[in-house]
Amino acid sequence: MASLTFTIEPDEFLGLRALVELDRAADGGDPGTGNGAVSKAKALMRTALADKLEQAGLPWAPSAEAAGKRAAGAAAPASALRGLTGNGKARKGAAYLAAVALVAALWGGYVRGWQWTGFRVNGQLWDWLTLLLLPVVLGTIPLWIQDKEYIGKGRRVIYAVAITGWTGLVMAGYLIPLNWTGFRDQMLWGWLNLLVLPAAVTTVMALTSARARRPGASLCPYQMAIIAAVAAGWIVTVIGGYTLRWRWTGYPGHTLWDWLGMLLPLVFPAILLPPLLKWVSGNAAGRASAAYQATMARTVIAAPRTSPPRPARSPSATWSTTRST
Repeated sequence: MASLTFTIEPDEFLGLRALVELDRAADGGDPGTGNGAVSKAKALMRTALADKLEQAGLPWAPSAEAAGKRAAGAAAPASALRGLTGNGKARKGAAYLAAVALVAALWGGYVRGWQWTGFRVNGQLWDWLTLLLLPVVLGTIPLWIQDKEYIGKGRRVIYAVAITGWTGLVMAGYLIPLNWTGFRDQMLWGWLNLLVLPAAVTTVMALTSARARRPGASLCPYQMAIIAAVAAGWIVTVIGGYTLRWRWTGYPGHTLWDWLGMLLPLVFPAILLPPLLKWVSGNAAGRASAAYQATMARTVIAAPRTSPPRPARSPSATWSTTRST
């Protein structure tokens, strides 16, 4: 028998106790359900271990031989490209070099008039939006969907200030106007073509990834409220554009074919693609998720039960776990 003893800090023990109480409440408040904080800690530990082993390509409870082979593979010399991308200093140096090259190209394009850059021809902010919006959206929207609970309050405030400032810049571009923004020449139709495709594709990809990691994951109520408000506002503009002839929408003159070309990238992956993939694959993703959850449940149930020791007088709780070797 191998014994492992570890200490849990007071805040960690409070968290375990809260989870135990929640489990008992979910089971009808039966005090005999579960084995208390020790059982909950072991269940969490086994779940985390199983996830990490799966990421490492190892089965549950791997043998010493399997672990040794996997470690030898990980310690093997990496390729030159892999070594370069995995080197923090090399990545930082490449980023600095790219920044210097970009500044030089901007200076040459706008100040010196280097024709090969094409910057003077595309000198308005709108041109840069069409170039940069997709990669920016791909990098930011998944964070708000998949890892929103880990974004701190300070960053949320910064993002809110940035969005407010951006809204003010767009309004100034139309009202003052600021010719360098290029906004005044753009109608609502142009903004929809600019924004819908990147936002739609990124949102669908992020939701699919989140559900794969956490089955049942979905948008928060405030996120759904934002989407509903945007959809309602869009319907109002459609009615106003075609019925009341609001020229600023840019809708008159665009046919159903034009709308299909813009909206299909949103409607198809978000609404039609999931049931189609489910039917074609025979719900393979759902069955795989159910099998994984069943395996994890059996792993937790099979955990050896140990009784927690008597509470220590120190502010932290300590217990031992044993397993056969």
